[in-house]
Amino acid sequence: MSALKPSTLALIEGGHRFSPFYEDGLANHLPMAVAALDRLGAGDAEITAFAAHYSTMLEHMPPLAGPITEGTAADFLGRRAAAASWIAFFRARITIAGAGATTRLWLARLMPGIGSVAFHGLLRLAYAVETDSPGELAHALSAWASDYAALGPLPAFASPGLSPEAALGRLDGAKGRYPGGDIVTRMQAVRLDPAFGAAVAGASVDGLTTAAMARALHAAYRATRSFTLLHGITACHAFRLLTPLMTDEAEGRLYLWQALVCAYMSAGGPKAGAPLSGDETLSWERIARLAAVSRDEHDVKLVYTCRQEGEFYGDDSYRRTASAYLSSR
Repeated sequence: MSALKPSTLALIEGGHRFSPFYEDGLANHLPMAVAALDRLGAGDAEITAFAAHYSTMLEHMPPLAGPITEGTAADFLGRRAAAASWIAFFRARITIAGAGATTRLWLARLMPGIGSVAFHGLLRLAYAVETDSPGELAHALSAWASDYAALGPLPAFASPGLSPEAALGRLDGAKGRYPGGDIVTRMQAVRLDPAFGAAVAGASVDGLTTAAMARALHAAYRATRSFTLLHGITACHAFRLLTPLMTDEAEGRLYLWQALVCAYMSAGGPKAGAPLSGDETLSWERIARLAAVSRDEHDVKLVYTCRQEGEFYGDDSYRRTASAYLSSR
């Protein structure tokens, strides 16, 4: 992975004056979007213009909520108002233990909440590792820790079980059944449904590879064009990027699957929407140019994810997805 341009890195680090959240819980996408634009080949003027536009929505960092230590860290998990305190904590840990060791330790601790903030803690951490900025790493870990929310213990999995795609195909969350105006709230409503654990347990543990889950979520998104499942595609990409830093990748895949099932049910399952439609013939060069002038952070992230996943898996359907998505906007 090539290094970001110094100008892009300066925008990311200059953005550290902003909170990881805005408008009562929406995730700050600024560092992820400008990094994606850089790697899609956008020019400095385009990246700067996106950052200037997007920054107008963001909120400044809240004040410190008190010192966090190793002994008190568990008490601050899930406290969004403590974001600045978490940043200070992680900056200190990175200085003392190093970026790699801090990430490995806290990735393991946060893994049960992999779906936190609609997967955005996971996403920002993956981008931060690629960015290679200690400051952005501290902000990314803070974003996850300060809005941490686990979905409960892992169930006992069936044996034999289904493939991820088959297991999802059997679910119907009945769109509108789970209350809430955002993905996070609806996922927490699914967590309380007695059917949730059985839905997670229906898959074969051996079949829950990162590639199989990525394929299943990509197919589900193409079948529904669900905004929630768009986050599933980007989550599978982020998980793959972070696997070298995981102390227990096998367990991590189970938590990823749990969160993906939760998101799938919260979106209404396979009957949630209409299949993706649009022109699937655009080249990656044309797709990247369209993304470069977009002002929507999800356009940029989806295109970047699709290009990365398509290259990694040798699967041209990701290009077709990005092409259809942008051509129908």
